[in-house]
Amino acid sequence: MNKIHIPVLLKESIDSLNIQKDEFYIDCTLGDGGHSVEILKNLSKDGLLLSLDHDQYAIDFAKEYYPKEVTQGNWMIKKANFKDIKTCAKEVGRNPKGILIDLGLSSRQLEDSHNRGFSYQEADEPLDMRMDQDLGVSAKDLLNVLPEKELGNLFHTYGEEKYAYRIAKNIKKNISDINTVGDLTRLIYKVVPAVNSNKNPSRRVFQALRIVVNDELNNLSKVLDESFEILQKEGRISIISFHSLEDRIVKNYFFEKQGSGEGELLFKSHIAPTDDEKEQNPRSASAKLRTLIKK
Repeated sequence: MNKIHIPVLLKESIDSLNIQKDEFYIDCTLGDGGHSVEILKNLSKDGLLLSLDHDQYAIDFAKEYYPKEVTQGNWMIKKANFKDIKTCAKEVGRNPKGILIDLGLSSRQLEDSHNRGFSYQEADEPLDMRMDQDLGVSAKDLLNVLPEKELGNLFHTYGEEKYAYRIAKNIKKNISDINTVGDLTRLIYKVVPAVNSNKNPSRRVFQALRIVVNDELNNLSKVLDESFEILQKEGRISIISFHSLEDRIVKNYFFEKQGSGEGELLFKSHIAPTDDEKEQNPRSASAKLRTLIKK
């Protein structure tokens, strides 16, 4: 893959942070570096950006693609899960004025996943789905070890899949034949009734497996708590979510902080991509940006 990932809601998310040039900012999801580099452009030599990612391939790409920015002295890149943001900030010795979290997969992770099987379109890849290869349990492991009912619960809860239990039953019945992305997607095509939609029927199952393998929702809840704790007064947390489970957690947390008087919403609800952005980058269609100001 030669294209750089198009950052979603780039202008809106950068504007939402109200960047002050000499302050410290954290981008919790480096990805292809698009949001990070834009933050960096708004900082002086006394400002500082820390970018986190638990995907080593993302870090390697950013360091190679942005050599000038990496060497200018005020951009730190660290391999870490954003749930450990408090520890990472403590190592820097500064409290951030702003924190950005983009919860989406990058185009690079989908189209050049280094044999990790994030995309249901990469038929020959193994069912891995670990962002961090140091994690112990892969998607295939879950399919193997979880009983049929628990597997159905997983697809229903984390994928909001209508045919969760039917899919789980057929997976367990054919488990010895399921080793690759293509093996799983072909089974799901057989199980799920045909509908008039251009969306792949596997997408919800893949979402559920990726969420559980990487413990994404628990990590999100933890990073919300730790981010708010370390944020400076009048600092801002901006989060871009892509599916209802993530957005519900973010929305409820932000509204709770506003209700307690500890925070204030920058937007009454959320910011969505414009029609132009959705046309240029179809993957942005479901994105929602929410921002909380610490009081």
